[in-house]
Amino acid sequence: MKIFKFGGASVKDADAVVNVTNILNQFAGQKIVVVISAMGKSTNALESIFKAYMAKQDYQPALEALKDFHLSVIGQLFSDKNHSVYQLFNETITQLETILEKEPIENANYQYDQIVSFGELLSTKIISHYAHDNGVKNRWINAKSIIRTDNKYREANIDWVNTNQQIISRVSQKHQEADVIITQGFIGATPERLTTTLGREGSDFTAAIIGAALDAESVTVWKDVPGILTGDPKIFKNAELMDKLSYNEAIEMTYYGAKVLHPKTIKPLENKGIPLHVKSFVEPSQNGTVIEKLNQEINYKPITILEKDQIQIKVRTKDLSFISEKNLSDIYRTCAQNQLRINLMQHSAVSLTLVCDDKPYKTKKVLACLDELFDMSLRPNVELLTIRHYDYEIIYQLCKDKKVLMESKSQNTYQILTTQ
Repeated sequence: MKIFKFGGASVKDADAVVNVTNILNQFAGQKIVVVISAMGKSTNALESIFKAYMAKQDYQPALEALKDFHLSVIGQLFSDKNHSVYQLFNETITQLETILEKEPIENANYQYDQIVSFGELLSTKIISHYAHDNGVKNRWINAKSIIRTDNKYREANIDWVNTNQQIISRVSQKHQEADVIITQGFIGATPERLTTTLGREGSDFTAAIIGAALDAESVTVWKDVPGILTGDPKIFKNAELMDKLSYNEAIEMTYYGAKVLHPKTIKPLENKGIPLHVKSFVEPSQNGTVIEKLNQEINYKPITILEKDQIQIKVRTKDLSFISEKNLSDIYRTCAQNQLRINLMQHSAVSLTLVCDDKPYKTKKVLACLDELFDMSLRPNVELLTIRHYDYEIIYQLCKDKKVLMESKSQNTYQILTTQ
């Protein structure tokens, strides 16, 4: 049993769908579960629709653009204008429009999940039909029927016992009908079958959940890069391919913001000892990178991760008293309740400085909650650079022209917050 995950870039247009089908045909006769993301920038488009809807503004132009994009892909893939995929597309869009016709509710995270999840539903229905017509007999499964979560909308937590039971039961049943099963990443459902999502880029996590439940032979994430590199090649020109990584190093990279994988992807696979391959869908014959248990330590080259759009928040008590353990508890709890992740922090006697992703829908809530208790100052538009396995030469080269705001250093990790 193999698990494949194809992200938005790998299904961005009609040619990409053809390429995915060609890759699947190379594994004829093997049992595979295929996890697929929304096509191209569809999630971004749906987020724009969501924002306009919540603000009671005109979302119709964005909705029409979303429809036109998918209909263009369908038109290029299916020559028969009476193909059943058109009916499925219309039915799915009608479900989305029904949601948008209702008044938005106050729980924005709940509303987000109900709207943005349609990207994966559209992509998988189109790809399932095209693959079936072109040699890949498959069955489509709604991820809501197998990925069970709590009601922490937008970043739901997995109900592992229920999820494992559903995956084992439903996938086994569908595999009796076809070797290939196609489902959605990113999406889950509460016990009441209300749609939840697992966080942006959550399709990687979906693939890992399914792989762990089925004790898969391997999980493969297909991307537009040759594997995992020592840095984003768009930012760091000397980035190099790493042919293998330990589970621990991959977890560290994703924790510090490396975008190559969703942060929660590794742990379920490490628990079962399942290797994770990161391969190029452009050159599928290449080995890529494998993440697995390693019997000996690797001397890694420096790994660089740049997080843009950060905000620095300095918190002080209003009476200038010491920051106590209770103060820290109040601040951490507020961040956790509003799902605001802290990427770096420094603690002094009278202040606490946090560095977080600058996501207004989260930071505004946190600041409003803390305003009564603390004085705060903000510095937006800062950048957080993390260097794993650093040496002083690379620190100098990357930071020599930067204005340094904060710095943190441990045995293996160096972090610096800078502004222009």
